[in-house]
Amino acid sequence: MTKITQLINLMQPYVDDGKLLKRSYEQLNECFEDFVFVTDGDQIVACAALRHYKDERKGEIYALVVNKEYHNTGISSQLMEKLIKRASDLDLIGIFALSKYGGRFFLRHGFVEGVLNSLPLTRQKGYDHQRKSTIYLKEL
Repeated sequence: MTKITQLINLMQPYVDDGKLLKRSYEQLNECFEDFVFVTDGDQIVACAALRHYKDERKGEIYALVVNKEYHNTGISSQLMEKLIKRASDLDLIGIFALSKYGGRFFLRHGFVEGVLNSLPLTRQKGYDHQRKSTIYLKEL
């Protein structure tokens, strides 16, 4: 099974619940380099991606998923450490996430709620007002 197929399978329960946006194989293939993973053997059990906004030196966390069998095991903290390391390697000054359901997770990892104009301009323009996601920010 390819890593992208594993990603799709990992994400699907959250897509079905409406907690995660659906992404096609092609979309995931195009942004595959954005992803960090936590694995158990050769199986991906958690993933998240970091989109780089170079001009603003910020990164957006998206497609964050932890297999339900691995909840409350510390895997999400490992995932956040990998994201912060990636952001640091990119010399970013901050990271952010848009979420309708991940509030406690982000707050637990030092994020604060933010406002739309704190996002990079290109991301502000693409914000889905109907989805009404909460903006979480973290300075690095």
